[in-house]
Amino acid sequence: MRVLLTFGGTREYIDAARFITNLSTGRTGRIIAQHFAARGCSTVCLRAQSAERPAGKNISEEEFTSFKDLDRELRRLLRTRAFDAVIHLAAVSDYSPAFIEAGGKRLRPGRAIKLDSGEPVMKLVLKRNFKIIERIKKYAAAGKKPAPLLIGFKLTTGAAAARVLEKVRALASADLVVHNDLAGMKKRHVFNIYRDGARLAGCVGPEELADLLYAAVRTKMEAICS
Repeated sequence: MRVLLTFGGTREYIDAARFITNLSTGRTGRIIAQHFAARGCSTVCLRAQSAERPAGKNISEEEFTSFKDLDRELRRLLRTRAFDAVIHLAAVSDYSPAFIEAGGKRLRPGRAIKLDSGEPVMKLVLKRNFKIIERIKKYAAAGKKPAPLLIGFKLTTGAAAARVLEKVRALASADLVVHNDLAGMKKRHVFNIYRDGARLAGCVGPEELADLLYAAVRTKMEAICS
């Protein structure tokens, strides 16, 4: 089986020394990637530069830094290579810097500038990014590749059950959605898997999750080949 995983967090640069990022370390993605590779899957990891690196045979790596990097590399990979499954764990920034107002000037953000820390007040304006997950199957179709099984992830923070279902159902482009909550990660890392808004299974820890996801991808491939 051919599997593409994205994991780790994006960095949206404000200037050469500052960026917006998130808490993702890429650990769950690394563990899932190694699990698939150990079972003979051709495993491509599109990971953040700061994410944990997978080890083992059958693994190749690509890197991204920003939202734009991730989108560009995903589009390239999906248009040029066929994958049986895409497991999209990357913690993608919902917003990127649009412009900065400082010292009476409007500046374009990015690593090409260095802001003066002597300014008493600065204004940073953010722009909303599109949802990359909604384009993944379209990118594959643009390259005349079969649609992969798409597995998305949703992290919430202390959300009530009704809110969780609302968030999960919003990822309609995904065949399966894995939900976890930041509050539930403090004692044990609980994951729940959903299909069409209904809970299919639950587990504790990324190792158990990797087992469930591998079984889901294998079941899909067996159904296609039968």
